[in-house]
Amino acid sequence: MPFKSITHDVKGELGSISRKGKSRSLRVVQDSLVCINAFKQSCWATLPYELLRDVLMRIEASEVTWPTRKTVVSCAGVCRNWREIMKEIVKTPEISGKLTFPISLKQPGPRDSLLQCYIKRSCNNQTYYLYLGLYQSSNEDGKFLLAARKCRRPTCTDYIISLNADDVSKGSNTYIGKLRSNFLGTKFEIYDSQPPNVGAKVTKSCSTRLMYAKQISPRVPTGNYPIAHISYELNVLGSR
Repeated sequence: MPFKSITHDVKGELGSISRKGKSRSLRVVQDSLVCINAFKQSCWATLPYELLRDVLMRIEASEVTWPTRKTVVSCAGVCRNWREIMKEIVKTPEISGKLTFPISLKQPGPRDSLLQCYIKRSCNNQTYYLYLGLYQSSNEDGKFLLAARKCRRPTCTDYIISLNADDVSKGSNTYIGKLRSNFLGTKFEIYDSQPPNVGAKVTKSCSTRLMYAKQISPRVPTGNYPIAHISYELNVLGSR
């Protein structure tokens, strides 16, 4: 059975669950339980671990570029077992040279090759959009990665960074951090919304307690954790 047919069947079963979830609340629970039980009794839930791992490894190896690589992301969203296997199979960008999950954007890139990206600017709302290079995508705009909105302050400039192109704000659940530059644009500081390591202290956040790596989850309140500094020196011509 072709691997693409397998993923299409899985997406169809998940889609039926989501479509039935639009009914009334009581019916939602009943229909969802029926669909989930049916899914658990399907061939996907009874596949031996070794066979399932082999299937997912072949899918990951065959879908190497975007937009077809979204199939790998879909497989990771099927259930907990599939997600754990995909987390083991999909390597970091430093090893694989590929961007797959949102977390990949915070991980080191490959050392022996480049990930070609480009930035588009919207002059209307001072927003910048980062895309994966066109050579890895078939559509005109490439694969969207990040969005950043420029916010001017009296003594500095902040760039709010988000995973959602339509909601670039600190209150969004897709907010991942910010970039701050000084007035001259010669010194930059990068902040992460989540603690990058054990014992990291939040800067200018509602909470000043220590956040530990094991506690990182979607429920952890976002903060500003400094993770990197970039400095430029002006030469005699005034350029950086």
